[in-house]
Amino acid sequence: MKCLFFKLAFIYCRFYGYFCYWRKKGRRKEMEEKFRFFLQERISPERLQEVVRHIFELRGTRKVMGYLIPLLDAHVIKKFFKIEGLDHLDRALKQGRGVVLMAGHWGSAHLAFCALRVLGYDLTLVKGGAPKDERRRPYRYSETSDDTIFIYDSALAASYKARILDTLRQGRIIEYYADTREGRIKEKALFLGREIDFPTGMIHLAHQTRGALIPFVHLYHRGTITMIFNPSIDHGWEKEESEYGRIVADYARLLEIYFVSSPEQYMGMYGPTVLAEYFQVHGQRTLPEEA
Repeated sequence: MKCLFFKLAFIYCRFYGYFCYWRKKGRRKEMEEKFRFFLQERISPERLQEVVRHIFELRGTRKVMGYLIPLLDAHVIKKFFKIEGLDHLDRALKQGRGVVLMAGHWGSAHLAFCALRVLGYDLTLVKGGAPKDERRRPYRYSETSDDTIFIYDSALAASYKARILDTLRQGRIIEYYADTREGRIKEKALFLGREIDFPTGMIHLAHQTRGALIPFVHLYHRGTITMIFNPSIDHGWEKEESEYGRIVADYARLLEIYFVSSPEQYMGMYGPTVLAEYFQVHGQRTLPEEA
């Protein structure tokens, strides 16, 4: 019965994506402009239509994930999830190290990291904003301060930092969106030939605990969630903060590879990411002439 419910939910997502593509014309135009700006001649009009329609489908998964996550179990994960490179995560944890999963606004992130929790991994999410509702209903998932660190008040920065450090020192997992625009200290990295600022706050905290930095990609395609754990990129801690630029560059390079090969997976065009912020500053200058 659970699997049937998942199948029906994912069919709903496809219909949601199709109808929103034609109904939300303003949002569709915005997405098209952003992808054209970054991909330029790499994307054809036909491919652009597919990409933006899938972005709306990903939005559909956010509509249903609250009802799907409480139903996750080993059988559902085996049927709807593909997991690659999990040994990279297991190896770091067996060494007693804390792990920072450098995720991004890809696919259906919540279904991915909640599946990890169901598989027995102690994972704490770090995200911007305040908790919406601390009550967790048995039939609907919601984030609470028990398993999520909400970054919403600069006056509490010391408290956030202490909790993250404590989590890593206990050999547990922190996941955060490494492509978020939020962050006071940043490093520039090349992305599709453009210099873009990426935040380094979480890298600094991982450095203090000698934690592992593992790029984590989660993709969604027609009812299948693919979770990809990449090799750690934390080598070079002995070089201190001079290594931060190399780590950011490695992450940006991986982001670019997936962005070019699977742009339809990048929900980051919808939200508060370094790419969306860069477009706000630079993209609007050229789009009127390109239209």
